[in-house]
Amino acid sequence: MMAAALMATSSCKKTLQTEPKNSISSSVALQEAAGVEGLVNSLYESLQATGYYGRNYIVVPELLSDNMRIVNTNSNRFVSESNNTIAATVDLWSAGYSIINRANGVIKYSELVTGLTPLRKKQLQGEAYFIRALVYFDLVKSYGYNPQQIVSGRSLGVPITLDFVENYPADIKYPSRNTVTEVYAQIKKDLNTALGLLDNTFAPKRVSLAAANALRARVALFNGDWADAATFANTALTSGVGTFVDPATAVTPALKSAAYATIFTSPSSPESIFELNFEVTESAGSDGLSSFYTRSNVGLPPSIGGAGYGDAAPQANLVAAYETGDVRKDLLFAITKGSEAILWNQKYPAAKGPQYDNIKLIRVSEMYLTRAEANFRNGSAIGATPQADLDKIRLRAGLIPTPVTLDAILKERRIELAYEGFRYWDLLRTGSAINKSTTTLPANATPNSTIQYTDFRLLARIPLTEVQNNPNIAQNFGY
Repeated sequence: MMAAALMATSSCKKTLQTEPKNSISSSVALQEAAGVEGLVNSLYESLQATGYYGRNYIVVPELLSDNMRIVNTNSNRFVSESNNTIAATVDLWSAGYSIINRANGVIKYSELVTGLTPLRKKQLQGEAYFIRALVYFDLVKSYGYNPQQIVSGRSLGVPITLDFVENYPADIKYPSRNTVTEVYAQIKKDLNTALGLLDNTFAPKRVSLAAANALRARVALFNGDWADAATFANTALTSGVGTFVDPATAVTPALKSAAYATIFTSPSSPESIFELNFEVTESAGSDGLSSFYTRSNVGLPPSIGGAGYGDAAPQANLVAAYETGDVRKDLLFAITKGSEAILWNQKYPAAKGPQYDNIKLIRVSEMYLTRAEANFRNGSAIGATPQADLDKIRLRAGLIPTPVTLDAILKERRIELAYEGFRYWDLLRTGSAINKSTTTLPANATPNSTIQYTDFRLLARIPLTEVQNNPNIAQNFGY
């Protein structure tokens, strides 16, 4: 596209001498503070896209895992992902590197423009470093193995590109893939830089110091840095951003259930350390997350006649994992779609408006579970004992305490974070097989199967155009 545009303008000398009236080049726009501010805003907009956190990067990992499946009567979306067919994984390459490039532009030009106060420059740079780290983390999870579970001979991650590409073809490079270890080192470096730049002024709807500590904890957990994971999670938990919803005064299961539901039915979640804020003009409508999880009627229970598709339902083994009395199961709504009795989850119930919600990227509950697991694996009690953190999650759910074990923590993590896009990555980071199950086997539902951790389908395929155009890129094994 860029080449075609350059060829079109080369035949007109006047065009080359005059800036377009409806747009200006980055070299001009980014000379002023407003240009850098706009570039940062575009990073958030890209995170909101349905191809990323606006839908796919939450829905697809749930379908690839043992948590959710596509129901028999559906809109023909994500059936291949539900069935784990070849190359049906996450697709983040192009969108991810576009965001990274713009983050590189913010980092470069925020140092060059006039009109930014020192405090504002720090905030914008901190947001750019954080978002670059987040995207690299998502990319390396998708296209490479977890550092703790690298399969022999398959240690490649994704290319690290830190320079802003703004001129074609002069700035174009053809990088090779860095190792998973190198990518994680870059992610930690970016987050450590962000920690020195951010505060909590704009939390939770923009990147903050608390969010950077929380993401640093998440990255450390995946990297097996247990002491760091517990320490950064503890710092995030004591930051004052996000409140653990604890219905301590609720004396009946119904009141406990209602209190827990406020995490997801509030327009802005009280538990959010970082969430993507959506306004009505930014709603994806029928392409959004709530439309895929349920059929909503704002202010009323969901129904077959509601807005959306309601194509995804929890798999049988996830439903069976809920213990008797668990108030989290009350977020599941029983419905008959076609002739099939299914459950819709109500974590994204169109609480903010017709067919849209804020997207909760980091919640307080995740940090308690991260601290519990990291402390258990490390034999430490940074901030709290693993037993205390596990009890905190279980008691809030209306369950009795259970002795702390790694399996107990991972089970609570699965149930507490279900439908939020975590399960697939947790299975990969622990080297676990994916056990798919369903009560029946209609044509489009997920078949019963066990997919081993070493199966090549569990890593995303690098786009074929990328491999064809860049001779230095090695495709993932099996494709």
